[in-house]
Amino acid sequence: MPTQSILQIVSGFKPSVDGMGDFARRLGDTLWRRNGIRSHFLVYRTPKAAFDSQEIQPNTLSYPAEASPASAYLAISALRSDRHFDCALLHYGPYGYSSVGEPAQFVALIEELARTMPVLVFFHETYASGMPWRRAFWTHRQQRSCIERLLKIALASFTSNAKYMRRLEKMSRTGRPLIKIPIFSNIGEPDNLRPLAARRRQLVVFGQLVTRIRLYREQREALESICRKLRIEAVVDVGSGQSEHIPPSLAGISVQTTGWMDENALSQLMSDSIAGIIGYWPDVWEKSGVLAAYQAHALVPILVELEPRHIAAPAYLPYVLPDEVSHLPDENGDIADAVIQTIADASHAYYMQYQSVNRCAEAIAAAAQRPDAH
Repeated sequence: MPTQSILQIVSGFKPSVDGMGDFARRLGDTLWRRNGIRSHFLVYRTPKAAFDSQEIQPNTLSYPAEASPASAYLAISALRSDRHFDCALLHYGPYGYSSVGEPAQFVALIEELARTMPVLVFFHETYASGMPWRRAFWTHRQQRSCIERLLKIALASFTSNAKYMRRLEKMSRTGRPLIKIPIFSNIGEPDNLRPLAARRRQLVVFGQLVTRIRLYREQREALESICRKLRIEAVVDVGSGQSEHIPPSLAGISVQTTGWMDENALSQLMSDSIAGIIGYWPDVWEKSGVLAAYQAHALVPILVELEPRHIAAPAYLPYVLPDEVSHLPDENGDIADAVIQTIADASHAYYMQYQSVNRCAEAIAAAAQRPDAH
């Protein structure tokens, strides 16, 4: 029998700001449209604001009475007594189900579930580490142990980037599939994208407040050089939170701060911009939903490396570094529109082949259809 229903277990969900929840929601929509697989989302933490479940129909969702492993166990038992699920998909991160990074009790719940239902696991994060005066040092061992336990019971496991793949490959002992699927855009994948020459010469700075602050404080010279080289006429800072470190202007160009934007408005903004910049970690760039959104909207994606690269870069990276932008001008100091359009087109083509939500749904559906899944 083909898979017809999946129980997706996720830490949070819309309207909460939760990357795993947005990922699960868009994946669930695509699994239904392309594969005829319905999802029920068990959302570990109930959002503070109400959510209209009609938005995700025919998929459905529910919440445990409280965010605890015991309550989640009762909620899963009640769901399974009421309906059939062919398998479960856990969206996992060590802090998603424990605010202090101690997920052992929650993982025990998933082990119990795996005794009677096939379980797939998407490792959105792996484990934290730190110096002895930081909590991550003391929770590191438990977090590693939890990953080993999940790998042991998972029918198939997924993660987004090369660094995490290496970690999981070293810890896996089962020989079951371990599949890399880069994160897709959580704000959609527009079909009809205008060429950059038909858009505003606008630069988007998007991401968490802490990384945006680092960009402005540590990389202002690079940002201003990018604005000049790309002949930027408007800079838009997007994301929750305000800070005195967000400058009123860059290279003489006014910086507009929007705060949080809903998905449709943000997609429209990106569809009318030529470049997007993010501060990120080069070894795990594939888990950035922000970078994926730039690619999906065919912007010139620019990544500022927040730390040195520790693993070898692949032959092709679908983004450019600030230094690479500085080498784009011709002998007259100009960057031809055709040059930046070529970069945007290549990045978008790479996204559609390797990172799109359709690519992810195909991989999840194929794992759910394995003979040992039923």
